[in-house]
Amino acid sequence: MKKTVLSRSIQSILASSAIAVSSMAVSQTAQADQFTDALTGGKVNVDVRVRYEGVEQTGKKDATAITERTRIGYTTGDLYGFNGMVEMSGTESLGSRKDYFVGAGPGAGGDSNRAVILDPTITVLNQAWVGYKYKETAAKVGQQRIIFDNRFLGNVGWRQTEQVYTAASLKTKAIPYTEIDYAYLMNVRNPVGVNQTMTSNAIQAKFTGIPFGTITGYGYLLDYDLQNLTDSETYGARFAGKAKMTDTLKLFYHAEYATQGKYANTKGDVGGDYTRFELGVGVGPAKILAGQEKLGGDGKSSFQTPLGTVHSFNGWADMFIGPAGGTPINGLVDNYLSVSGKALGLKLAAIYHDFSADTGGDDYGSEYDLLVAKKFAKIYTVGVKYANYTAKDSSANNNLVDTTKLWVWGEVKF
Repeated sequence: MKKTVLSRSIQSILASSAIAVSSMAVSQTAQADQFTDALTGGKVNVDVRVRYEGVEQTGKKDATAITERTRIGYTTGDLYGFNGMVEMSGTESLGSRKDYFVGAGPGAGGDSNRAVILDPTITVLNQAWVGYKYKETAAKVGQQRIIFDNRFLGNVGWRQTEQVYTAASLKTKAIPYTEIDYAYLMNVRNPVGVNQTMTSNAIQAKFTGIPFGTITGYGYLLDYDLQNLTDSETYGARFAGKAKMTDTLKLFYHAEYATQGKYANTKGDVGGDYTRFELGVGVGPAKILAGQEKLGGDGKSSFQTPLGTVHSFNGWADMFIGPAGGTPINGLVDNYLSVSGKALGLKLAAIYHDFSADTGGDDYGSEYDLLVAKKFAKIYTVGVKYANYTAKDSSANNNLVDTTKLWVWGEVKF
């Protein structure tokens, strides 16, 4: 009798163990299937752009470059809120490297007597990150594209090889009417492939709880490892929005102030004040905008935006870019007028800039920019873009010379 009870107990234990093992096997199989589905059920992205760029610049031979950029990436599906991405980017010259000059970085070379075109022949790991999302909050760790505000923290997307960051970033909309972006930056690789290590923090918070605009506060604390790069802290706020006046008339407005000063290991004078004011009207598909952007300077230091996409702001001829942000030591005042819109399926834009110093009264010259672009079938884009900068005589600004640039490009992106 005891043996029978014992036998039944052993059989019960074995049966329970078998069921548990079976359940574990089923669970592990399900988890493996979920992992496989997340790994194989993602999305491929492809971006191919072929571009001609021609530059005429006083004091230099004319430069021409035909380059092709291919960007291919893969983003996994979600697994318990986690996902990941890997993306490669390769830029090749389709013409002679002797027809233009790239002055720095792994892809440096060409003819130093010619004007600079910042599109080196280079293949890079563009992005490689792991992300996690929970409700209204998303985080990423790794090499990634970060755009908070193109003026202060962007990817310089106009160049064939973009600017990317090794960082931990966070975006959340968990607070009603509020969007917060934060990034801890450990490295930035610029468009010519130069890496700059750092221990930097960037944050911005947008409040959208008012019907006629958005209030944004931001801070950028840049601490570079290399001593020849300038550390700085920047704090600012902006208010921007639009108001519908009639069915065909809209009003646009923008007001912004920031201040920049010493941070971390800074020695000497750093920074200045920054202001930007815009007022515009939209009439049907057209938008007319007048504004002034001032990057303050006092002859000792000036307001810099070393991680920003300056190309989008102070003229497409790129006269005010550089490793330190490019603002002249006496500052920069940019008064501009733009007209943009759509007609006959074309994207059109015309912009005029008048440049001067914040201190000292120097006239830095003027520039006009023109753009015509067309998008086909959602994935194809062709365009023509032109910039003409005319310098003014000034012994203090002999690096500013007459410059014209022309781009013609085609792109497929999906």
